[in-house]
Amino acid sequence: MEKSEVESILQACACANLRTVSRSLTQLYNQLLQPTGLKITQYYMLVNIYQYKKLSISELSDVMMLDQTTITRNVNVLVKNKFVHVERDTHDSRSKCVSLTSIGTKKLHEATPIWMKVQDKIEVEIGTDNYQYLLRTLKQVQHIITHYD
Repeated sequence: MEKSEVESILQACACANLRTVSRSLTQLYNQLLQPTGLKITQYYMLVNIYQYKKLSISELSDVMMLDQTTITRNVNVLVKNKFVHVERDTHDSRSKCVSLTSIGTKKLHEATPIWMKVQDKIEVEIGTDNYQYLLRTLKQVQHIITHYD
């Protein structure tokens, strides 16, 4: 490979660029959420459980686009901290359903202003139009990945 090709790959790689920003953003959220005892993945999981009220581990995995092992590991941490409750699905005993506890709802309300502060800063700094464009572009990238053949 030529030097210019290598430099082009290093500069333009969609995966590397998204991972770098994602890692930095995750570190920022985790640092700011530290007083709540939550990591951003746990916060996002609580938000999804709050949204759907009660959903199976499999459904939560689909919604969050994470494998069930990762979901189960994070749910176990949330159970240990009494933020969620897990029970067998009444319609399918092979499936477990997750729901928020009152402690989990309280924790979600505690963490949300911190999350909002980061969101607001990003949106203000890059501008609302650019932020909305970013979200649309990320959805397009996800669509390309999902339908890649």
